[in-house]
Amino acid sequence: MASTIDSKHTSKENEDDVVLVSSGGSSNSDLIPSSPDRSIGCVISTGDSSNINLTASTTTGATSPSSPPAALYQQHRVKFVPFASTIESPFWVRYNQMKLEMIQLSEDPITIEATYGLEATSTMSKELGAGQTPRLQCQEASLFAPVAKLSSTKNESSAPSAATTPQHGVVVAETARLVSSSTKPALVANERVHAKGILMGYNTVESFQSVDKNKLLKDCFLDGFRTGEVNALTMFVLLTFADLKNHKVLYWFGFPALSAPILFHPFTPQRQQPQTWSSLYTTQERLDMARQVVSMRRQILATGASCPDDRAVGLPPYFVWFPSRKVCLPLSVSVLAAAEAGRYNVTDPHQVVFAFFDPNSASTDPGWPLRNLVAFLSFHLGLGGQAVNILCYRPGRLRRVVSVNNLSEKSNTDDEDMVLVELDHVHDQSLFMQILAPTKTEFGWIHPHDETAEDNSNSETYSKVKVAGWELNPRGKPGPRSVHLRPLLDASHLAIQAADLNLQLMKWRMIPNLQVRKLQATKVLLLGAGTLGCNVARVLLGWGIRSFTFVDYGNVGYSNPVRQPLFNLQDCQSNNGNGKPKAVAAADALKLIAADVQAQGIVLSIPMPGHIESKEVLQGSVTRLDRLIQECDVVFLLTDTRESRWLPTVIAAAHQKPLLNAALGLDSWLVMRHGGGEEGGGQRLGCYFCNDVVAPENSTKNRTLDQQCTVTRPGLAPIASSMAVELMVALLHHPRGLKAPAPNSSSSIFSPTVQHQLPDGEAAGSAGGDGLGNTSTTDLGILPHQIRGSLVTYTMMTPTVPAFTHCTGCAKAVIGAYLADPIDLVYQTCASPTQEYLEDLVGLTEFRAQASAQMNDLLMMCDDEDDEIWGRDDT
Repeated sequence: MASTIDSKHTSKENEDDVVLVSSGGSSNSDLIPSSPDRSIGCVISTGDSSNINLTASTTTGATSPSSPPAALYQQHRVKFVPFASTIESPFWVRYNQMKLEMIQLSEDPITIEATYGLEATSTMSKELGAGQTPRLQCQEASLFAPVAKLSSTKNESSAPSAATTPQHGVVVAETARLVSSSTKPALVANERVHAKGILMGYNTVESFQSVDKNKLLKDCFLDGFRTGEVNALTMFVLLTFADLKNHKVLYWFGFPALSAPILFHPFTPQRQQPQTWSSLYTTQERLDMARQVVSMRRQILATGASCPDDRAVGLPPYFVWFPSRKVCLPLSVSVLAAAEAGRYNVTDPHQVVFAFFDPNSASTDPGWPLRNLVAFLSFHLGLGGQAVNILCYRPGRLRRVVSVNNLSEKSNTDDEDMVLVELDHVHDQSLFMQILAPTKTEFGWIHPHDETAEDNSNSETYSKVKVAGWELNPRGKPGPRSVHLRPLLDASHLAIQAADLNLQLMKWRMIPNLQVRKLQATKVLLLGAGTLGCNVARVLLGWGIRSFTFVDYGNVGYSNPVRQPLFNLQDCQSNNGNGKPKAVAAADALKLIAADVQAQGIVLSIPMPGHIESKEVLQGSVTRLDRLIQECDVVFLLTDTRESRWLPTVIAAAHQKPLLNAALGLDSWLVMRHGGGEEGGGQRLGCYFCNDVVAPENSTKNRTLDQQCTVTRPGLAPIASSMAVELMVALLHHPRGLKAPAPNSSSSIFSPTVQHQLPDGEAAGSAGGDGLGNTSTTDLGILPHQIRGSLVTYTMMTPTVPAFTHCTGCAKAVIGAYLADPIDLVYQTCASPTQEYLEDLVGLTEFRAQASAQMNDLLMMCDDEDDEIWGRDDT
């Protein structure tokens, strides 16, 4: 069950100054029952009210609440029960994720949704001991709108501009679309009222604290209220500051409502109570009205099913009941205009009752939605200064209805209506009251200069209007609330989110086009789990890589943990002191570092030229290595010997897989990406073997221990590993990927350069070039072919080397032979101690012969020239 964060309070701003009116019966009214003991008013006067003529005071509109006749009214202020916010923890988890990945530095308002129902009226909730405070509930599905909005703006300037700062009237444009948003929200049950709101997220706690909250609440509400849209009456505002690093959220809910100045004070010795519906009407009369409500809900459901906005199928927050016509209609200016055209008099208190689904039943005080209903009647229906009939609709239980279109027979619909109504009204607690609505002037509305025209859309006319509604904190004082998500979240979720925090923050300002999702989905194959393999894996974790496959044939030795950070002494002692397999130990270590890592270790000996093995053993090794390379996205070649790099180079070239090669010397290192890219003349970039004119052979034969081991300065491996990973990340961000070109060197393609000048019109961090990816830069900078570094001179070079036609690792001849018969190629190569087979295959033997012949010719020419010179000197 999802955790929730509740707010229970009683607001000190919950009293507004509409006046309750006591009245007696009216003989010519269909609304007022004929029985003399049924009084409509929610307050029964202390004197005799049977002779009060309500019509005289309600139809002329001239009576002002500032001076009502004492014989007619007992005046009382109405106290409203405010909403309390209930926020499920998945809402905050989702919002934090959106803030990190999509919202970032934007402080633009975001449209969200909440719902409220009649849980407080439910008999079941009382039996279970549930609180009676009306609740506005936010769930994870409430965050439905920001995705489409942010996806179109996320690549804009990351720094908040003056146009996006949340001061003063910035939310006006957004709020204007509050009730007419075309973004499709999550489907919510139709027994709940949907409330639209805006979420204002701030980047710093200082900006959260300094915003003019009263003006913000007023701007948010009035912009929608002026349009006359009923859904704007239930809107809300949510201010937030998300501390993503500590998993805390500071937030403050506002439920805006118009507030009239204090005009009246109670002068009766005690407050009188509104009358319950059951004391005014018979059971049959109430059941008839309830069936009309169900019919209205069915009509809304049938109409809304074809609308793109699923809000249309929810409960209408307000509705109008015409008792004489036995019909209920959802409240709106257009519906009431149509009702007037159909001879429904919406201003006659004897013909109309304005009703709302009241979320409160804890007392005889109405719920918060009534405040704005009274204001709506005054501003948009011209009922200010008149007595209006109000029904606080509180059925014992409100059930979900099914559209008539989904029922097979009309009789089934009638039966269903009857069952619903009878069950819902067993514990009905609805209240009936008559309210003297304040005039627009009493709300603070300023008449236009032309007093014959009342322009409700003019913002200047609302300058004196006050809006209240900020939620109180748990101490009962105005102030924000906070929620700490860490205790509510699974430890693995916290670890996953924290691990990627650095990457997501890069996107906010520094590298907005960083493809975090692509990196997280990349599957890497690390051939070698030694010094380079361990260091490369750790850097890959920092870049969000989570899918690893290690391949190694060795076991962890006691000399390894000090240089290879994924191993420890327990790995050395396992397997009866023989050491844990390096590939398995490395994979297990990564799983202990990052919660969402998927890592596997494979013990496999890579076939090598000059290392003779049986054809059956070679077949299994070659087949498995080929499958591993095909299944991955990027290959890292991190083995110790030169010959162990040959077969992975061939397979990666055959399957067009990106391969990053890292090699160490005593005090120098090499990092390079293998071919696939095209140089200016259409030539591929070279591979690790393109600088050689001899085939790889057994490099461990007839070598001393210091020659067999990788003896290198300890600081070299972390540097080379980091460079290899950074080169991979840059490569993945290039539009051409494997075929990305390398930068031109300063003089020739063999000349190393310390720093490359970017082409004219091309900037680091952009695709540049001709728009087709024909550039050597990415959002992370240049994309070199090779990086060579030295700790002796503390310098780096970035040479570009083209592919060698007779290369033993990537020449067309060797790739063709591998694709034709991989097992035979590898067997012939490994079985040849002098590597004549491989050199003959790629044409190296002939190439060297031609080179030797040309050299001999050159030497002979030099000898002849010397003879001629010496001969002249002798004479």
